[in-house]
Amino acid sequence: VYNDHVAQHSSTTCRREVVHHQFKRYSSEKRKNKRMRSFLYFGEFDHLVGLDFETLKLLRVLDFGSLWLPFKINGDLIHLRYLGIDGNSINDFDIAAIISKLRFLQTLFVSDNYFIEETIDLRKLTSLRHVIGNFFGGLLIGDVANLQTLTSISFDSWNKLKPELLINLRDLGISEMSRSKERRVHVSWASLTKLESLRVLKLATPTEVHLSLESEEAVRSMDVISRSLESVTLVGITFEEDPMPFLQKMPRLEDLILLSCNYSGKMSVSEQGFGRLRKLDLL
Repeated sequence: VYNDHVAQHSSTTCRREVVHHQFKRYSSEKRKNKRMRSFLYFGEFDHLVGLDFETLKLLRVLDFGSLWLPFKINGDLIHLRYLGIDGNSINDFDIAAIISKLRFLQTLFVSDNYFIEETIDLRKLTSLRHVIGNFFGGLLIGDVANLQTLTSISFDSWNKLKPELLINLRDLGISEMSRSKERRVHVSWASLTKLESLRVLKLATPTEVHLSLESEEAVRSMDVISRSLESVTLVGITFEEDPMPFLQKMPRLEDLILLSCNYSGKMSVSEQGFGRLRKLDLL
């Protein structure tokens, strides 16, 4: 851990390095630790020039924080399993090209303050388990059998996926960034019921966007849907029909949150509905 007390000591054998934002004391010798497995930066926004990640062949965990630095990948970081990035660290770089080359990445984390609008190709990243960020551009996903977390992607990207292949998905977030009043988004309840392992679901749109939750007859006839769902959050949704008959069929549902949602009719719940519901939030 580099701070004022150890700033004058360099290490070429340490596997894990943590650096506070005082980079003037982080000398160039310390940036040449080829045995580094983990690098974490935290603190105030700053620049770091000369840290060559291309030479760190054994690196497994890389968290930039709000660090800004020139960064490129030629496909040599085959051991990298975790990549954490902030909007400040990637604004001037081709983030899509960087991510697509990390073939064995398991966790991709992009902070909430950055919205990725370009297309991200993850089809070669077959080991991915957690994809976290605001991916409002295209998101191309190949083998999704290992994926457990996907938050958040656009509705357009979601509608192009095959839900039945997401057999291990536990946490799903779908959001819309467009505020066009002419924008109409459609999501099928049937596509969501195919996620047999899903525990947490969040659907969110700006209030100007109309979201249609379509319920096919096959879903209406089911006695139980989404057996694994424990938490549902819906934000800015305009319902064309009463959502309660579908939501109350989720046997493990404990948290139901409806924020800034619109429905012109009357909502009703049967006596047998919501057997495990603990939290109901209507705002």
